[in-house]
Amino acid sequence: MQNVKVGIERPKALSEIAADYIRNAIVSGEFKLGEALTEKALAGLFGFSTTPVREAIATLKREGLLQGVSQKGAYVFTLTEAELSQLCTYRFALETTALDLAAQADPDGLARSLNRICGRMDIARKDGDFEQYLALDRAFHDAFFKASGNPFLDDGYLCVSNKVATLRMYLSRGLRRIDKSFDEHVEITRLIEAGRFEDAKSVLWTQIERGSNAHEELRLLADKPSTGGGI
Repeated sequence: MQNVKVGIERPKALSEIAADYIRNAIVSGEFKLGEALTEKALAGLFGFSTTPVREAIATLKREGLLQGVSQKGAYVFTLTEAELSQLCTYRFALETTALDLAAQADPDGLARSLNRICGRMDIARKDGDFEQYLALDRAFHDAFFKASGNPFLDDGYLCVSNKVATLRMYLSRGLRRIDKSFDEHVEITRLIEAGRFEDAKSVLWTQIERGSNAHEELRLLADKPSTGGGI
C-alpha cells in the first residue's frame, strides 16, 4: 500500500467553538466593553455544559479579551486611559518596524497588496458594509507584517490584534469616520508607492494617536446599543 496521507480535519472541540463565538462577539461589539459574562448564561446560550465554557473563558483571559478572577465567569476587557495609550504606542512600534522591514524586502509587493485592499475597502464603504470594511481595515495593517518576513513581529502583533480590532470597531462607527479612515489608508498606500515611508508612518501615527486619545469616547460608545451592520 502506498504511503498516502489522508487530510482529515479534526472537528472543533466545544471549548474552541465557544471561544471563537465569544471572541467574535467581543470584536463585533455584540458583547460590550466591560460586560459581565457568566459560565451559566454562556452555557445556556450554547446549549452545552459549563466545562467547555470555562475552558473558553480561560483561553480568552490568556488572550486579554476577558478579565476577572472569578471561577464562574469574567467580563469583557476594558482599558484605563494609561493602558490605552500604552497599547497604541506598542501597536505603532510594531507596525512601523514591520513597515521598515517590508520596505527593504518587497516594497512594490506591499504597495500592490495595499492597493488591492484599498479597492475592496472602497467597495465596502460605498455599499455601507461596515463589517466587511473593518475586516479589510484589519487586513491592511496585517499586510505590513506579512510583507516584513519576520514571523516574530507577526506573533507580537497577534497578542493585541483582537483588542485593536475591537477598539477599531467602536471608533469607526459613522460614515464620516469611515470616509476619513479610507482617505488615510489611500494616502498611506500612495506614500509607500512613492517610497516616502517616513511620511507614511506619520499618517499611520495620526490614525493610531486618534485612538490613544479616545478613552472617554470609547466608554460612551460602549454604553450605546449596537446600530447593526450598516455604516
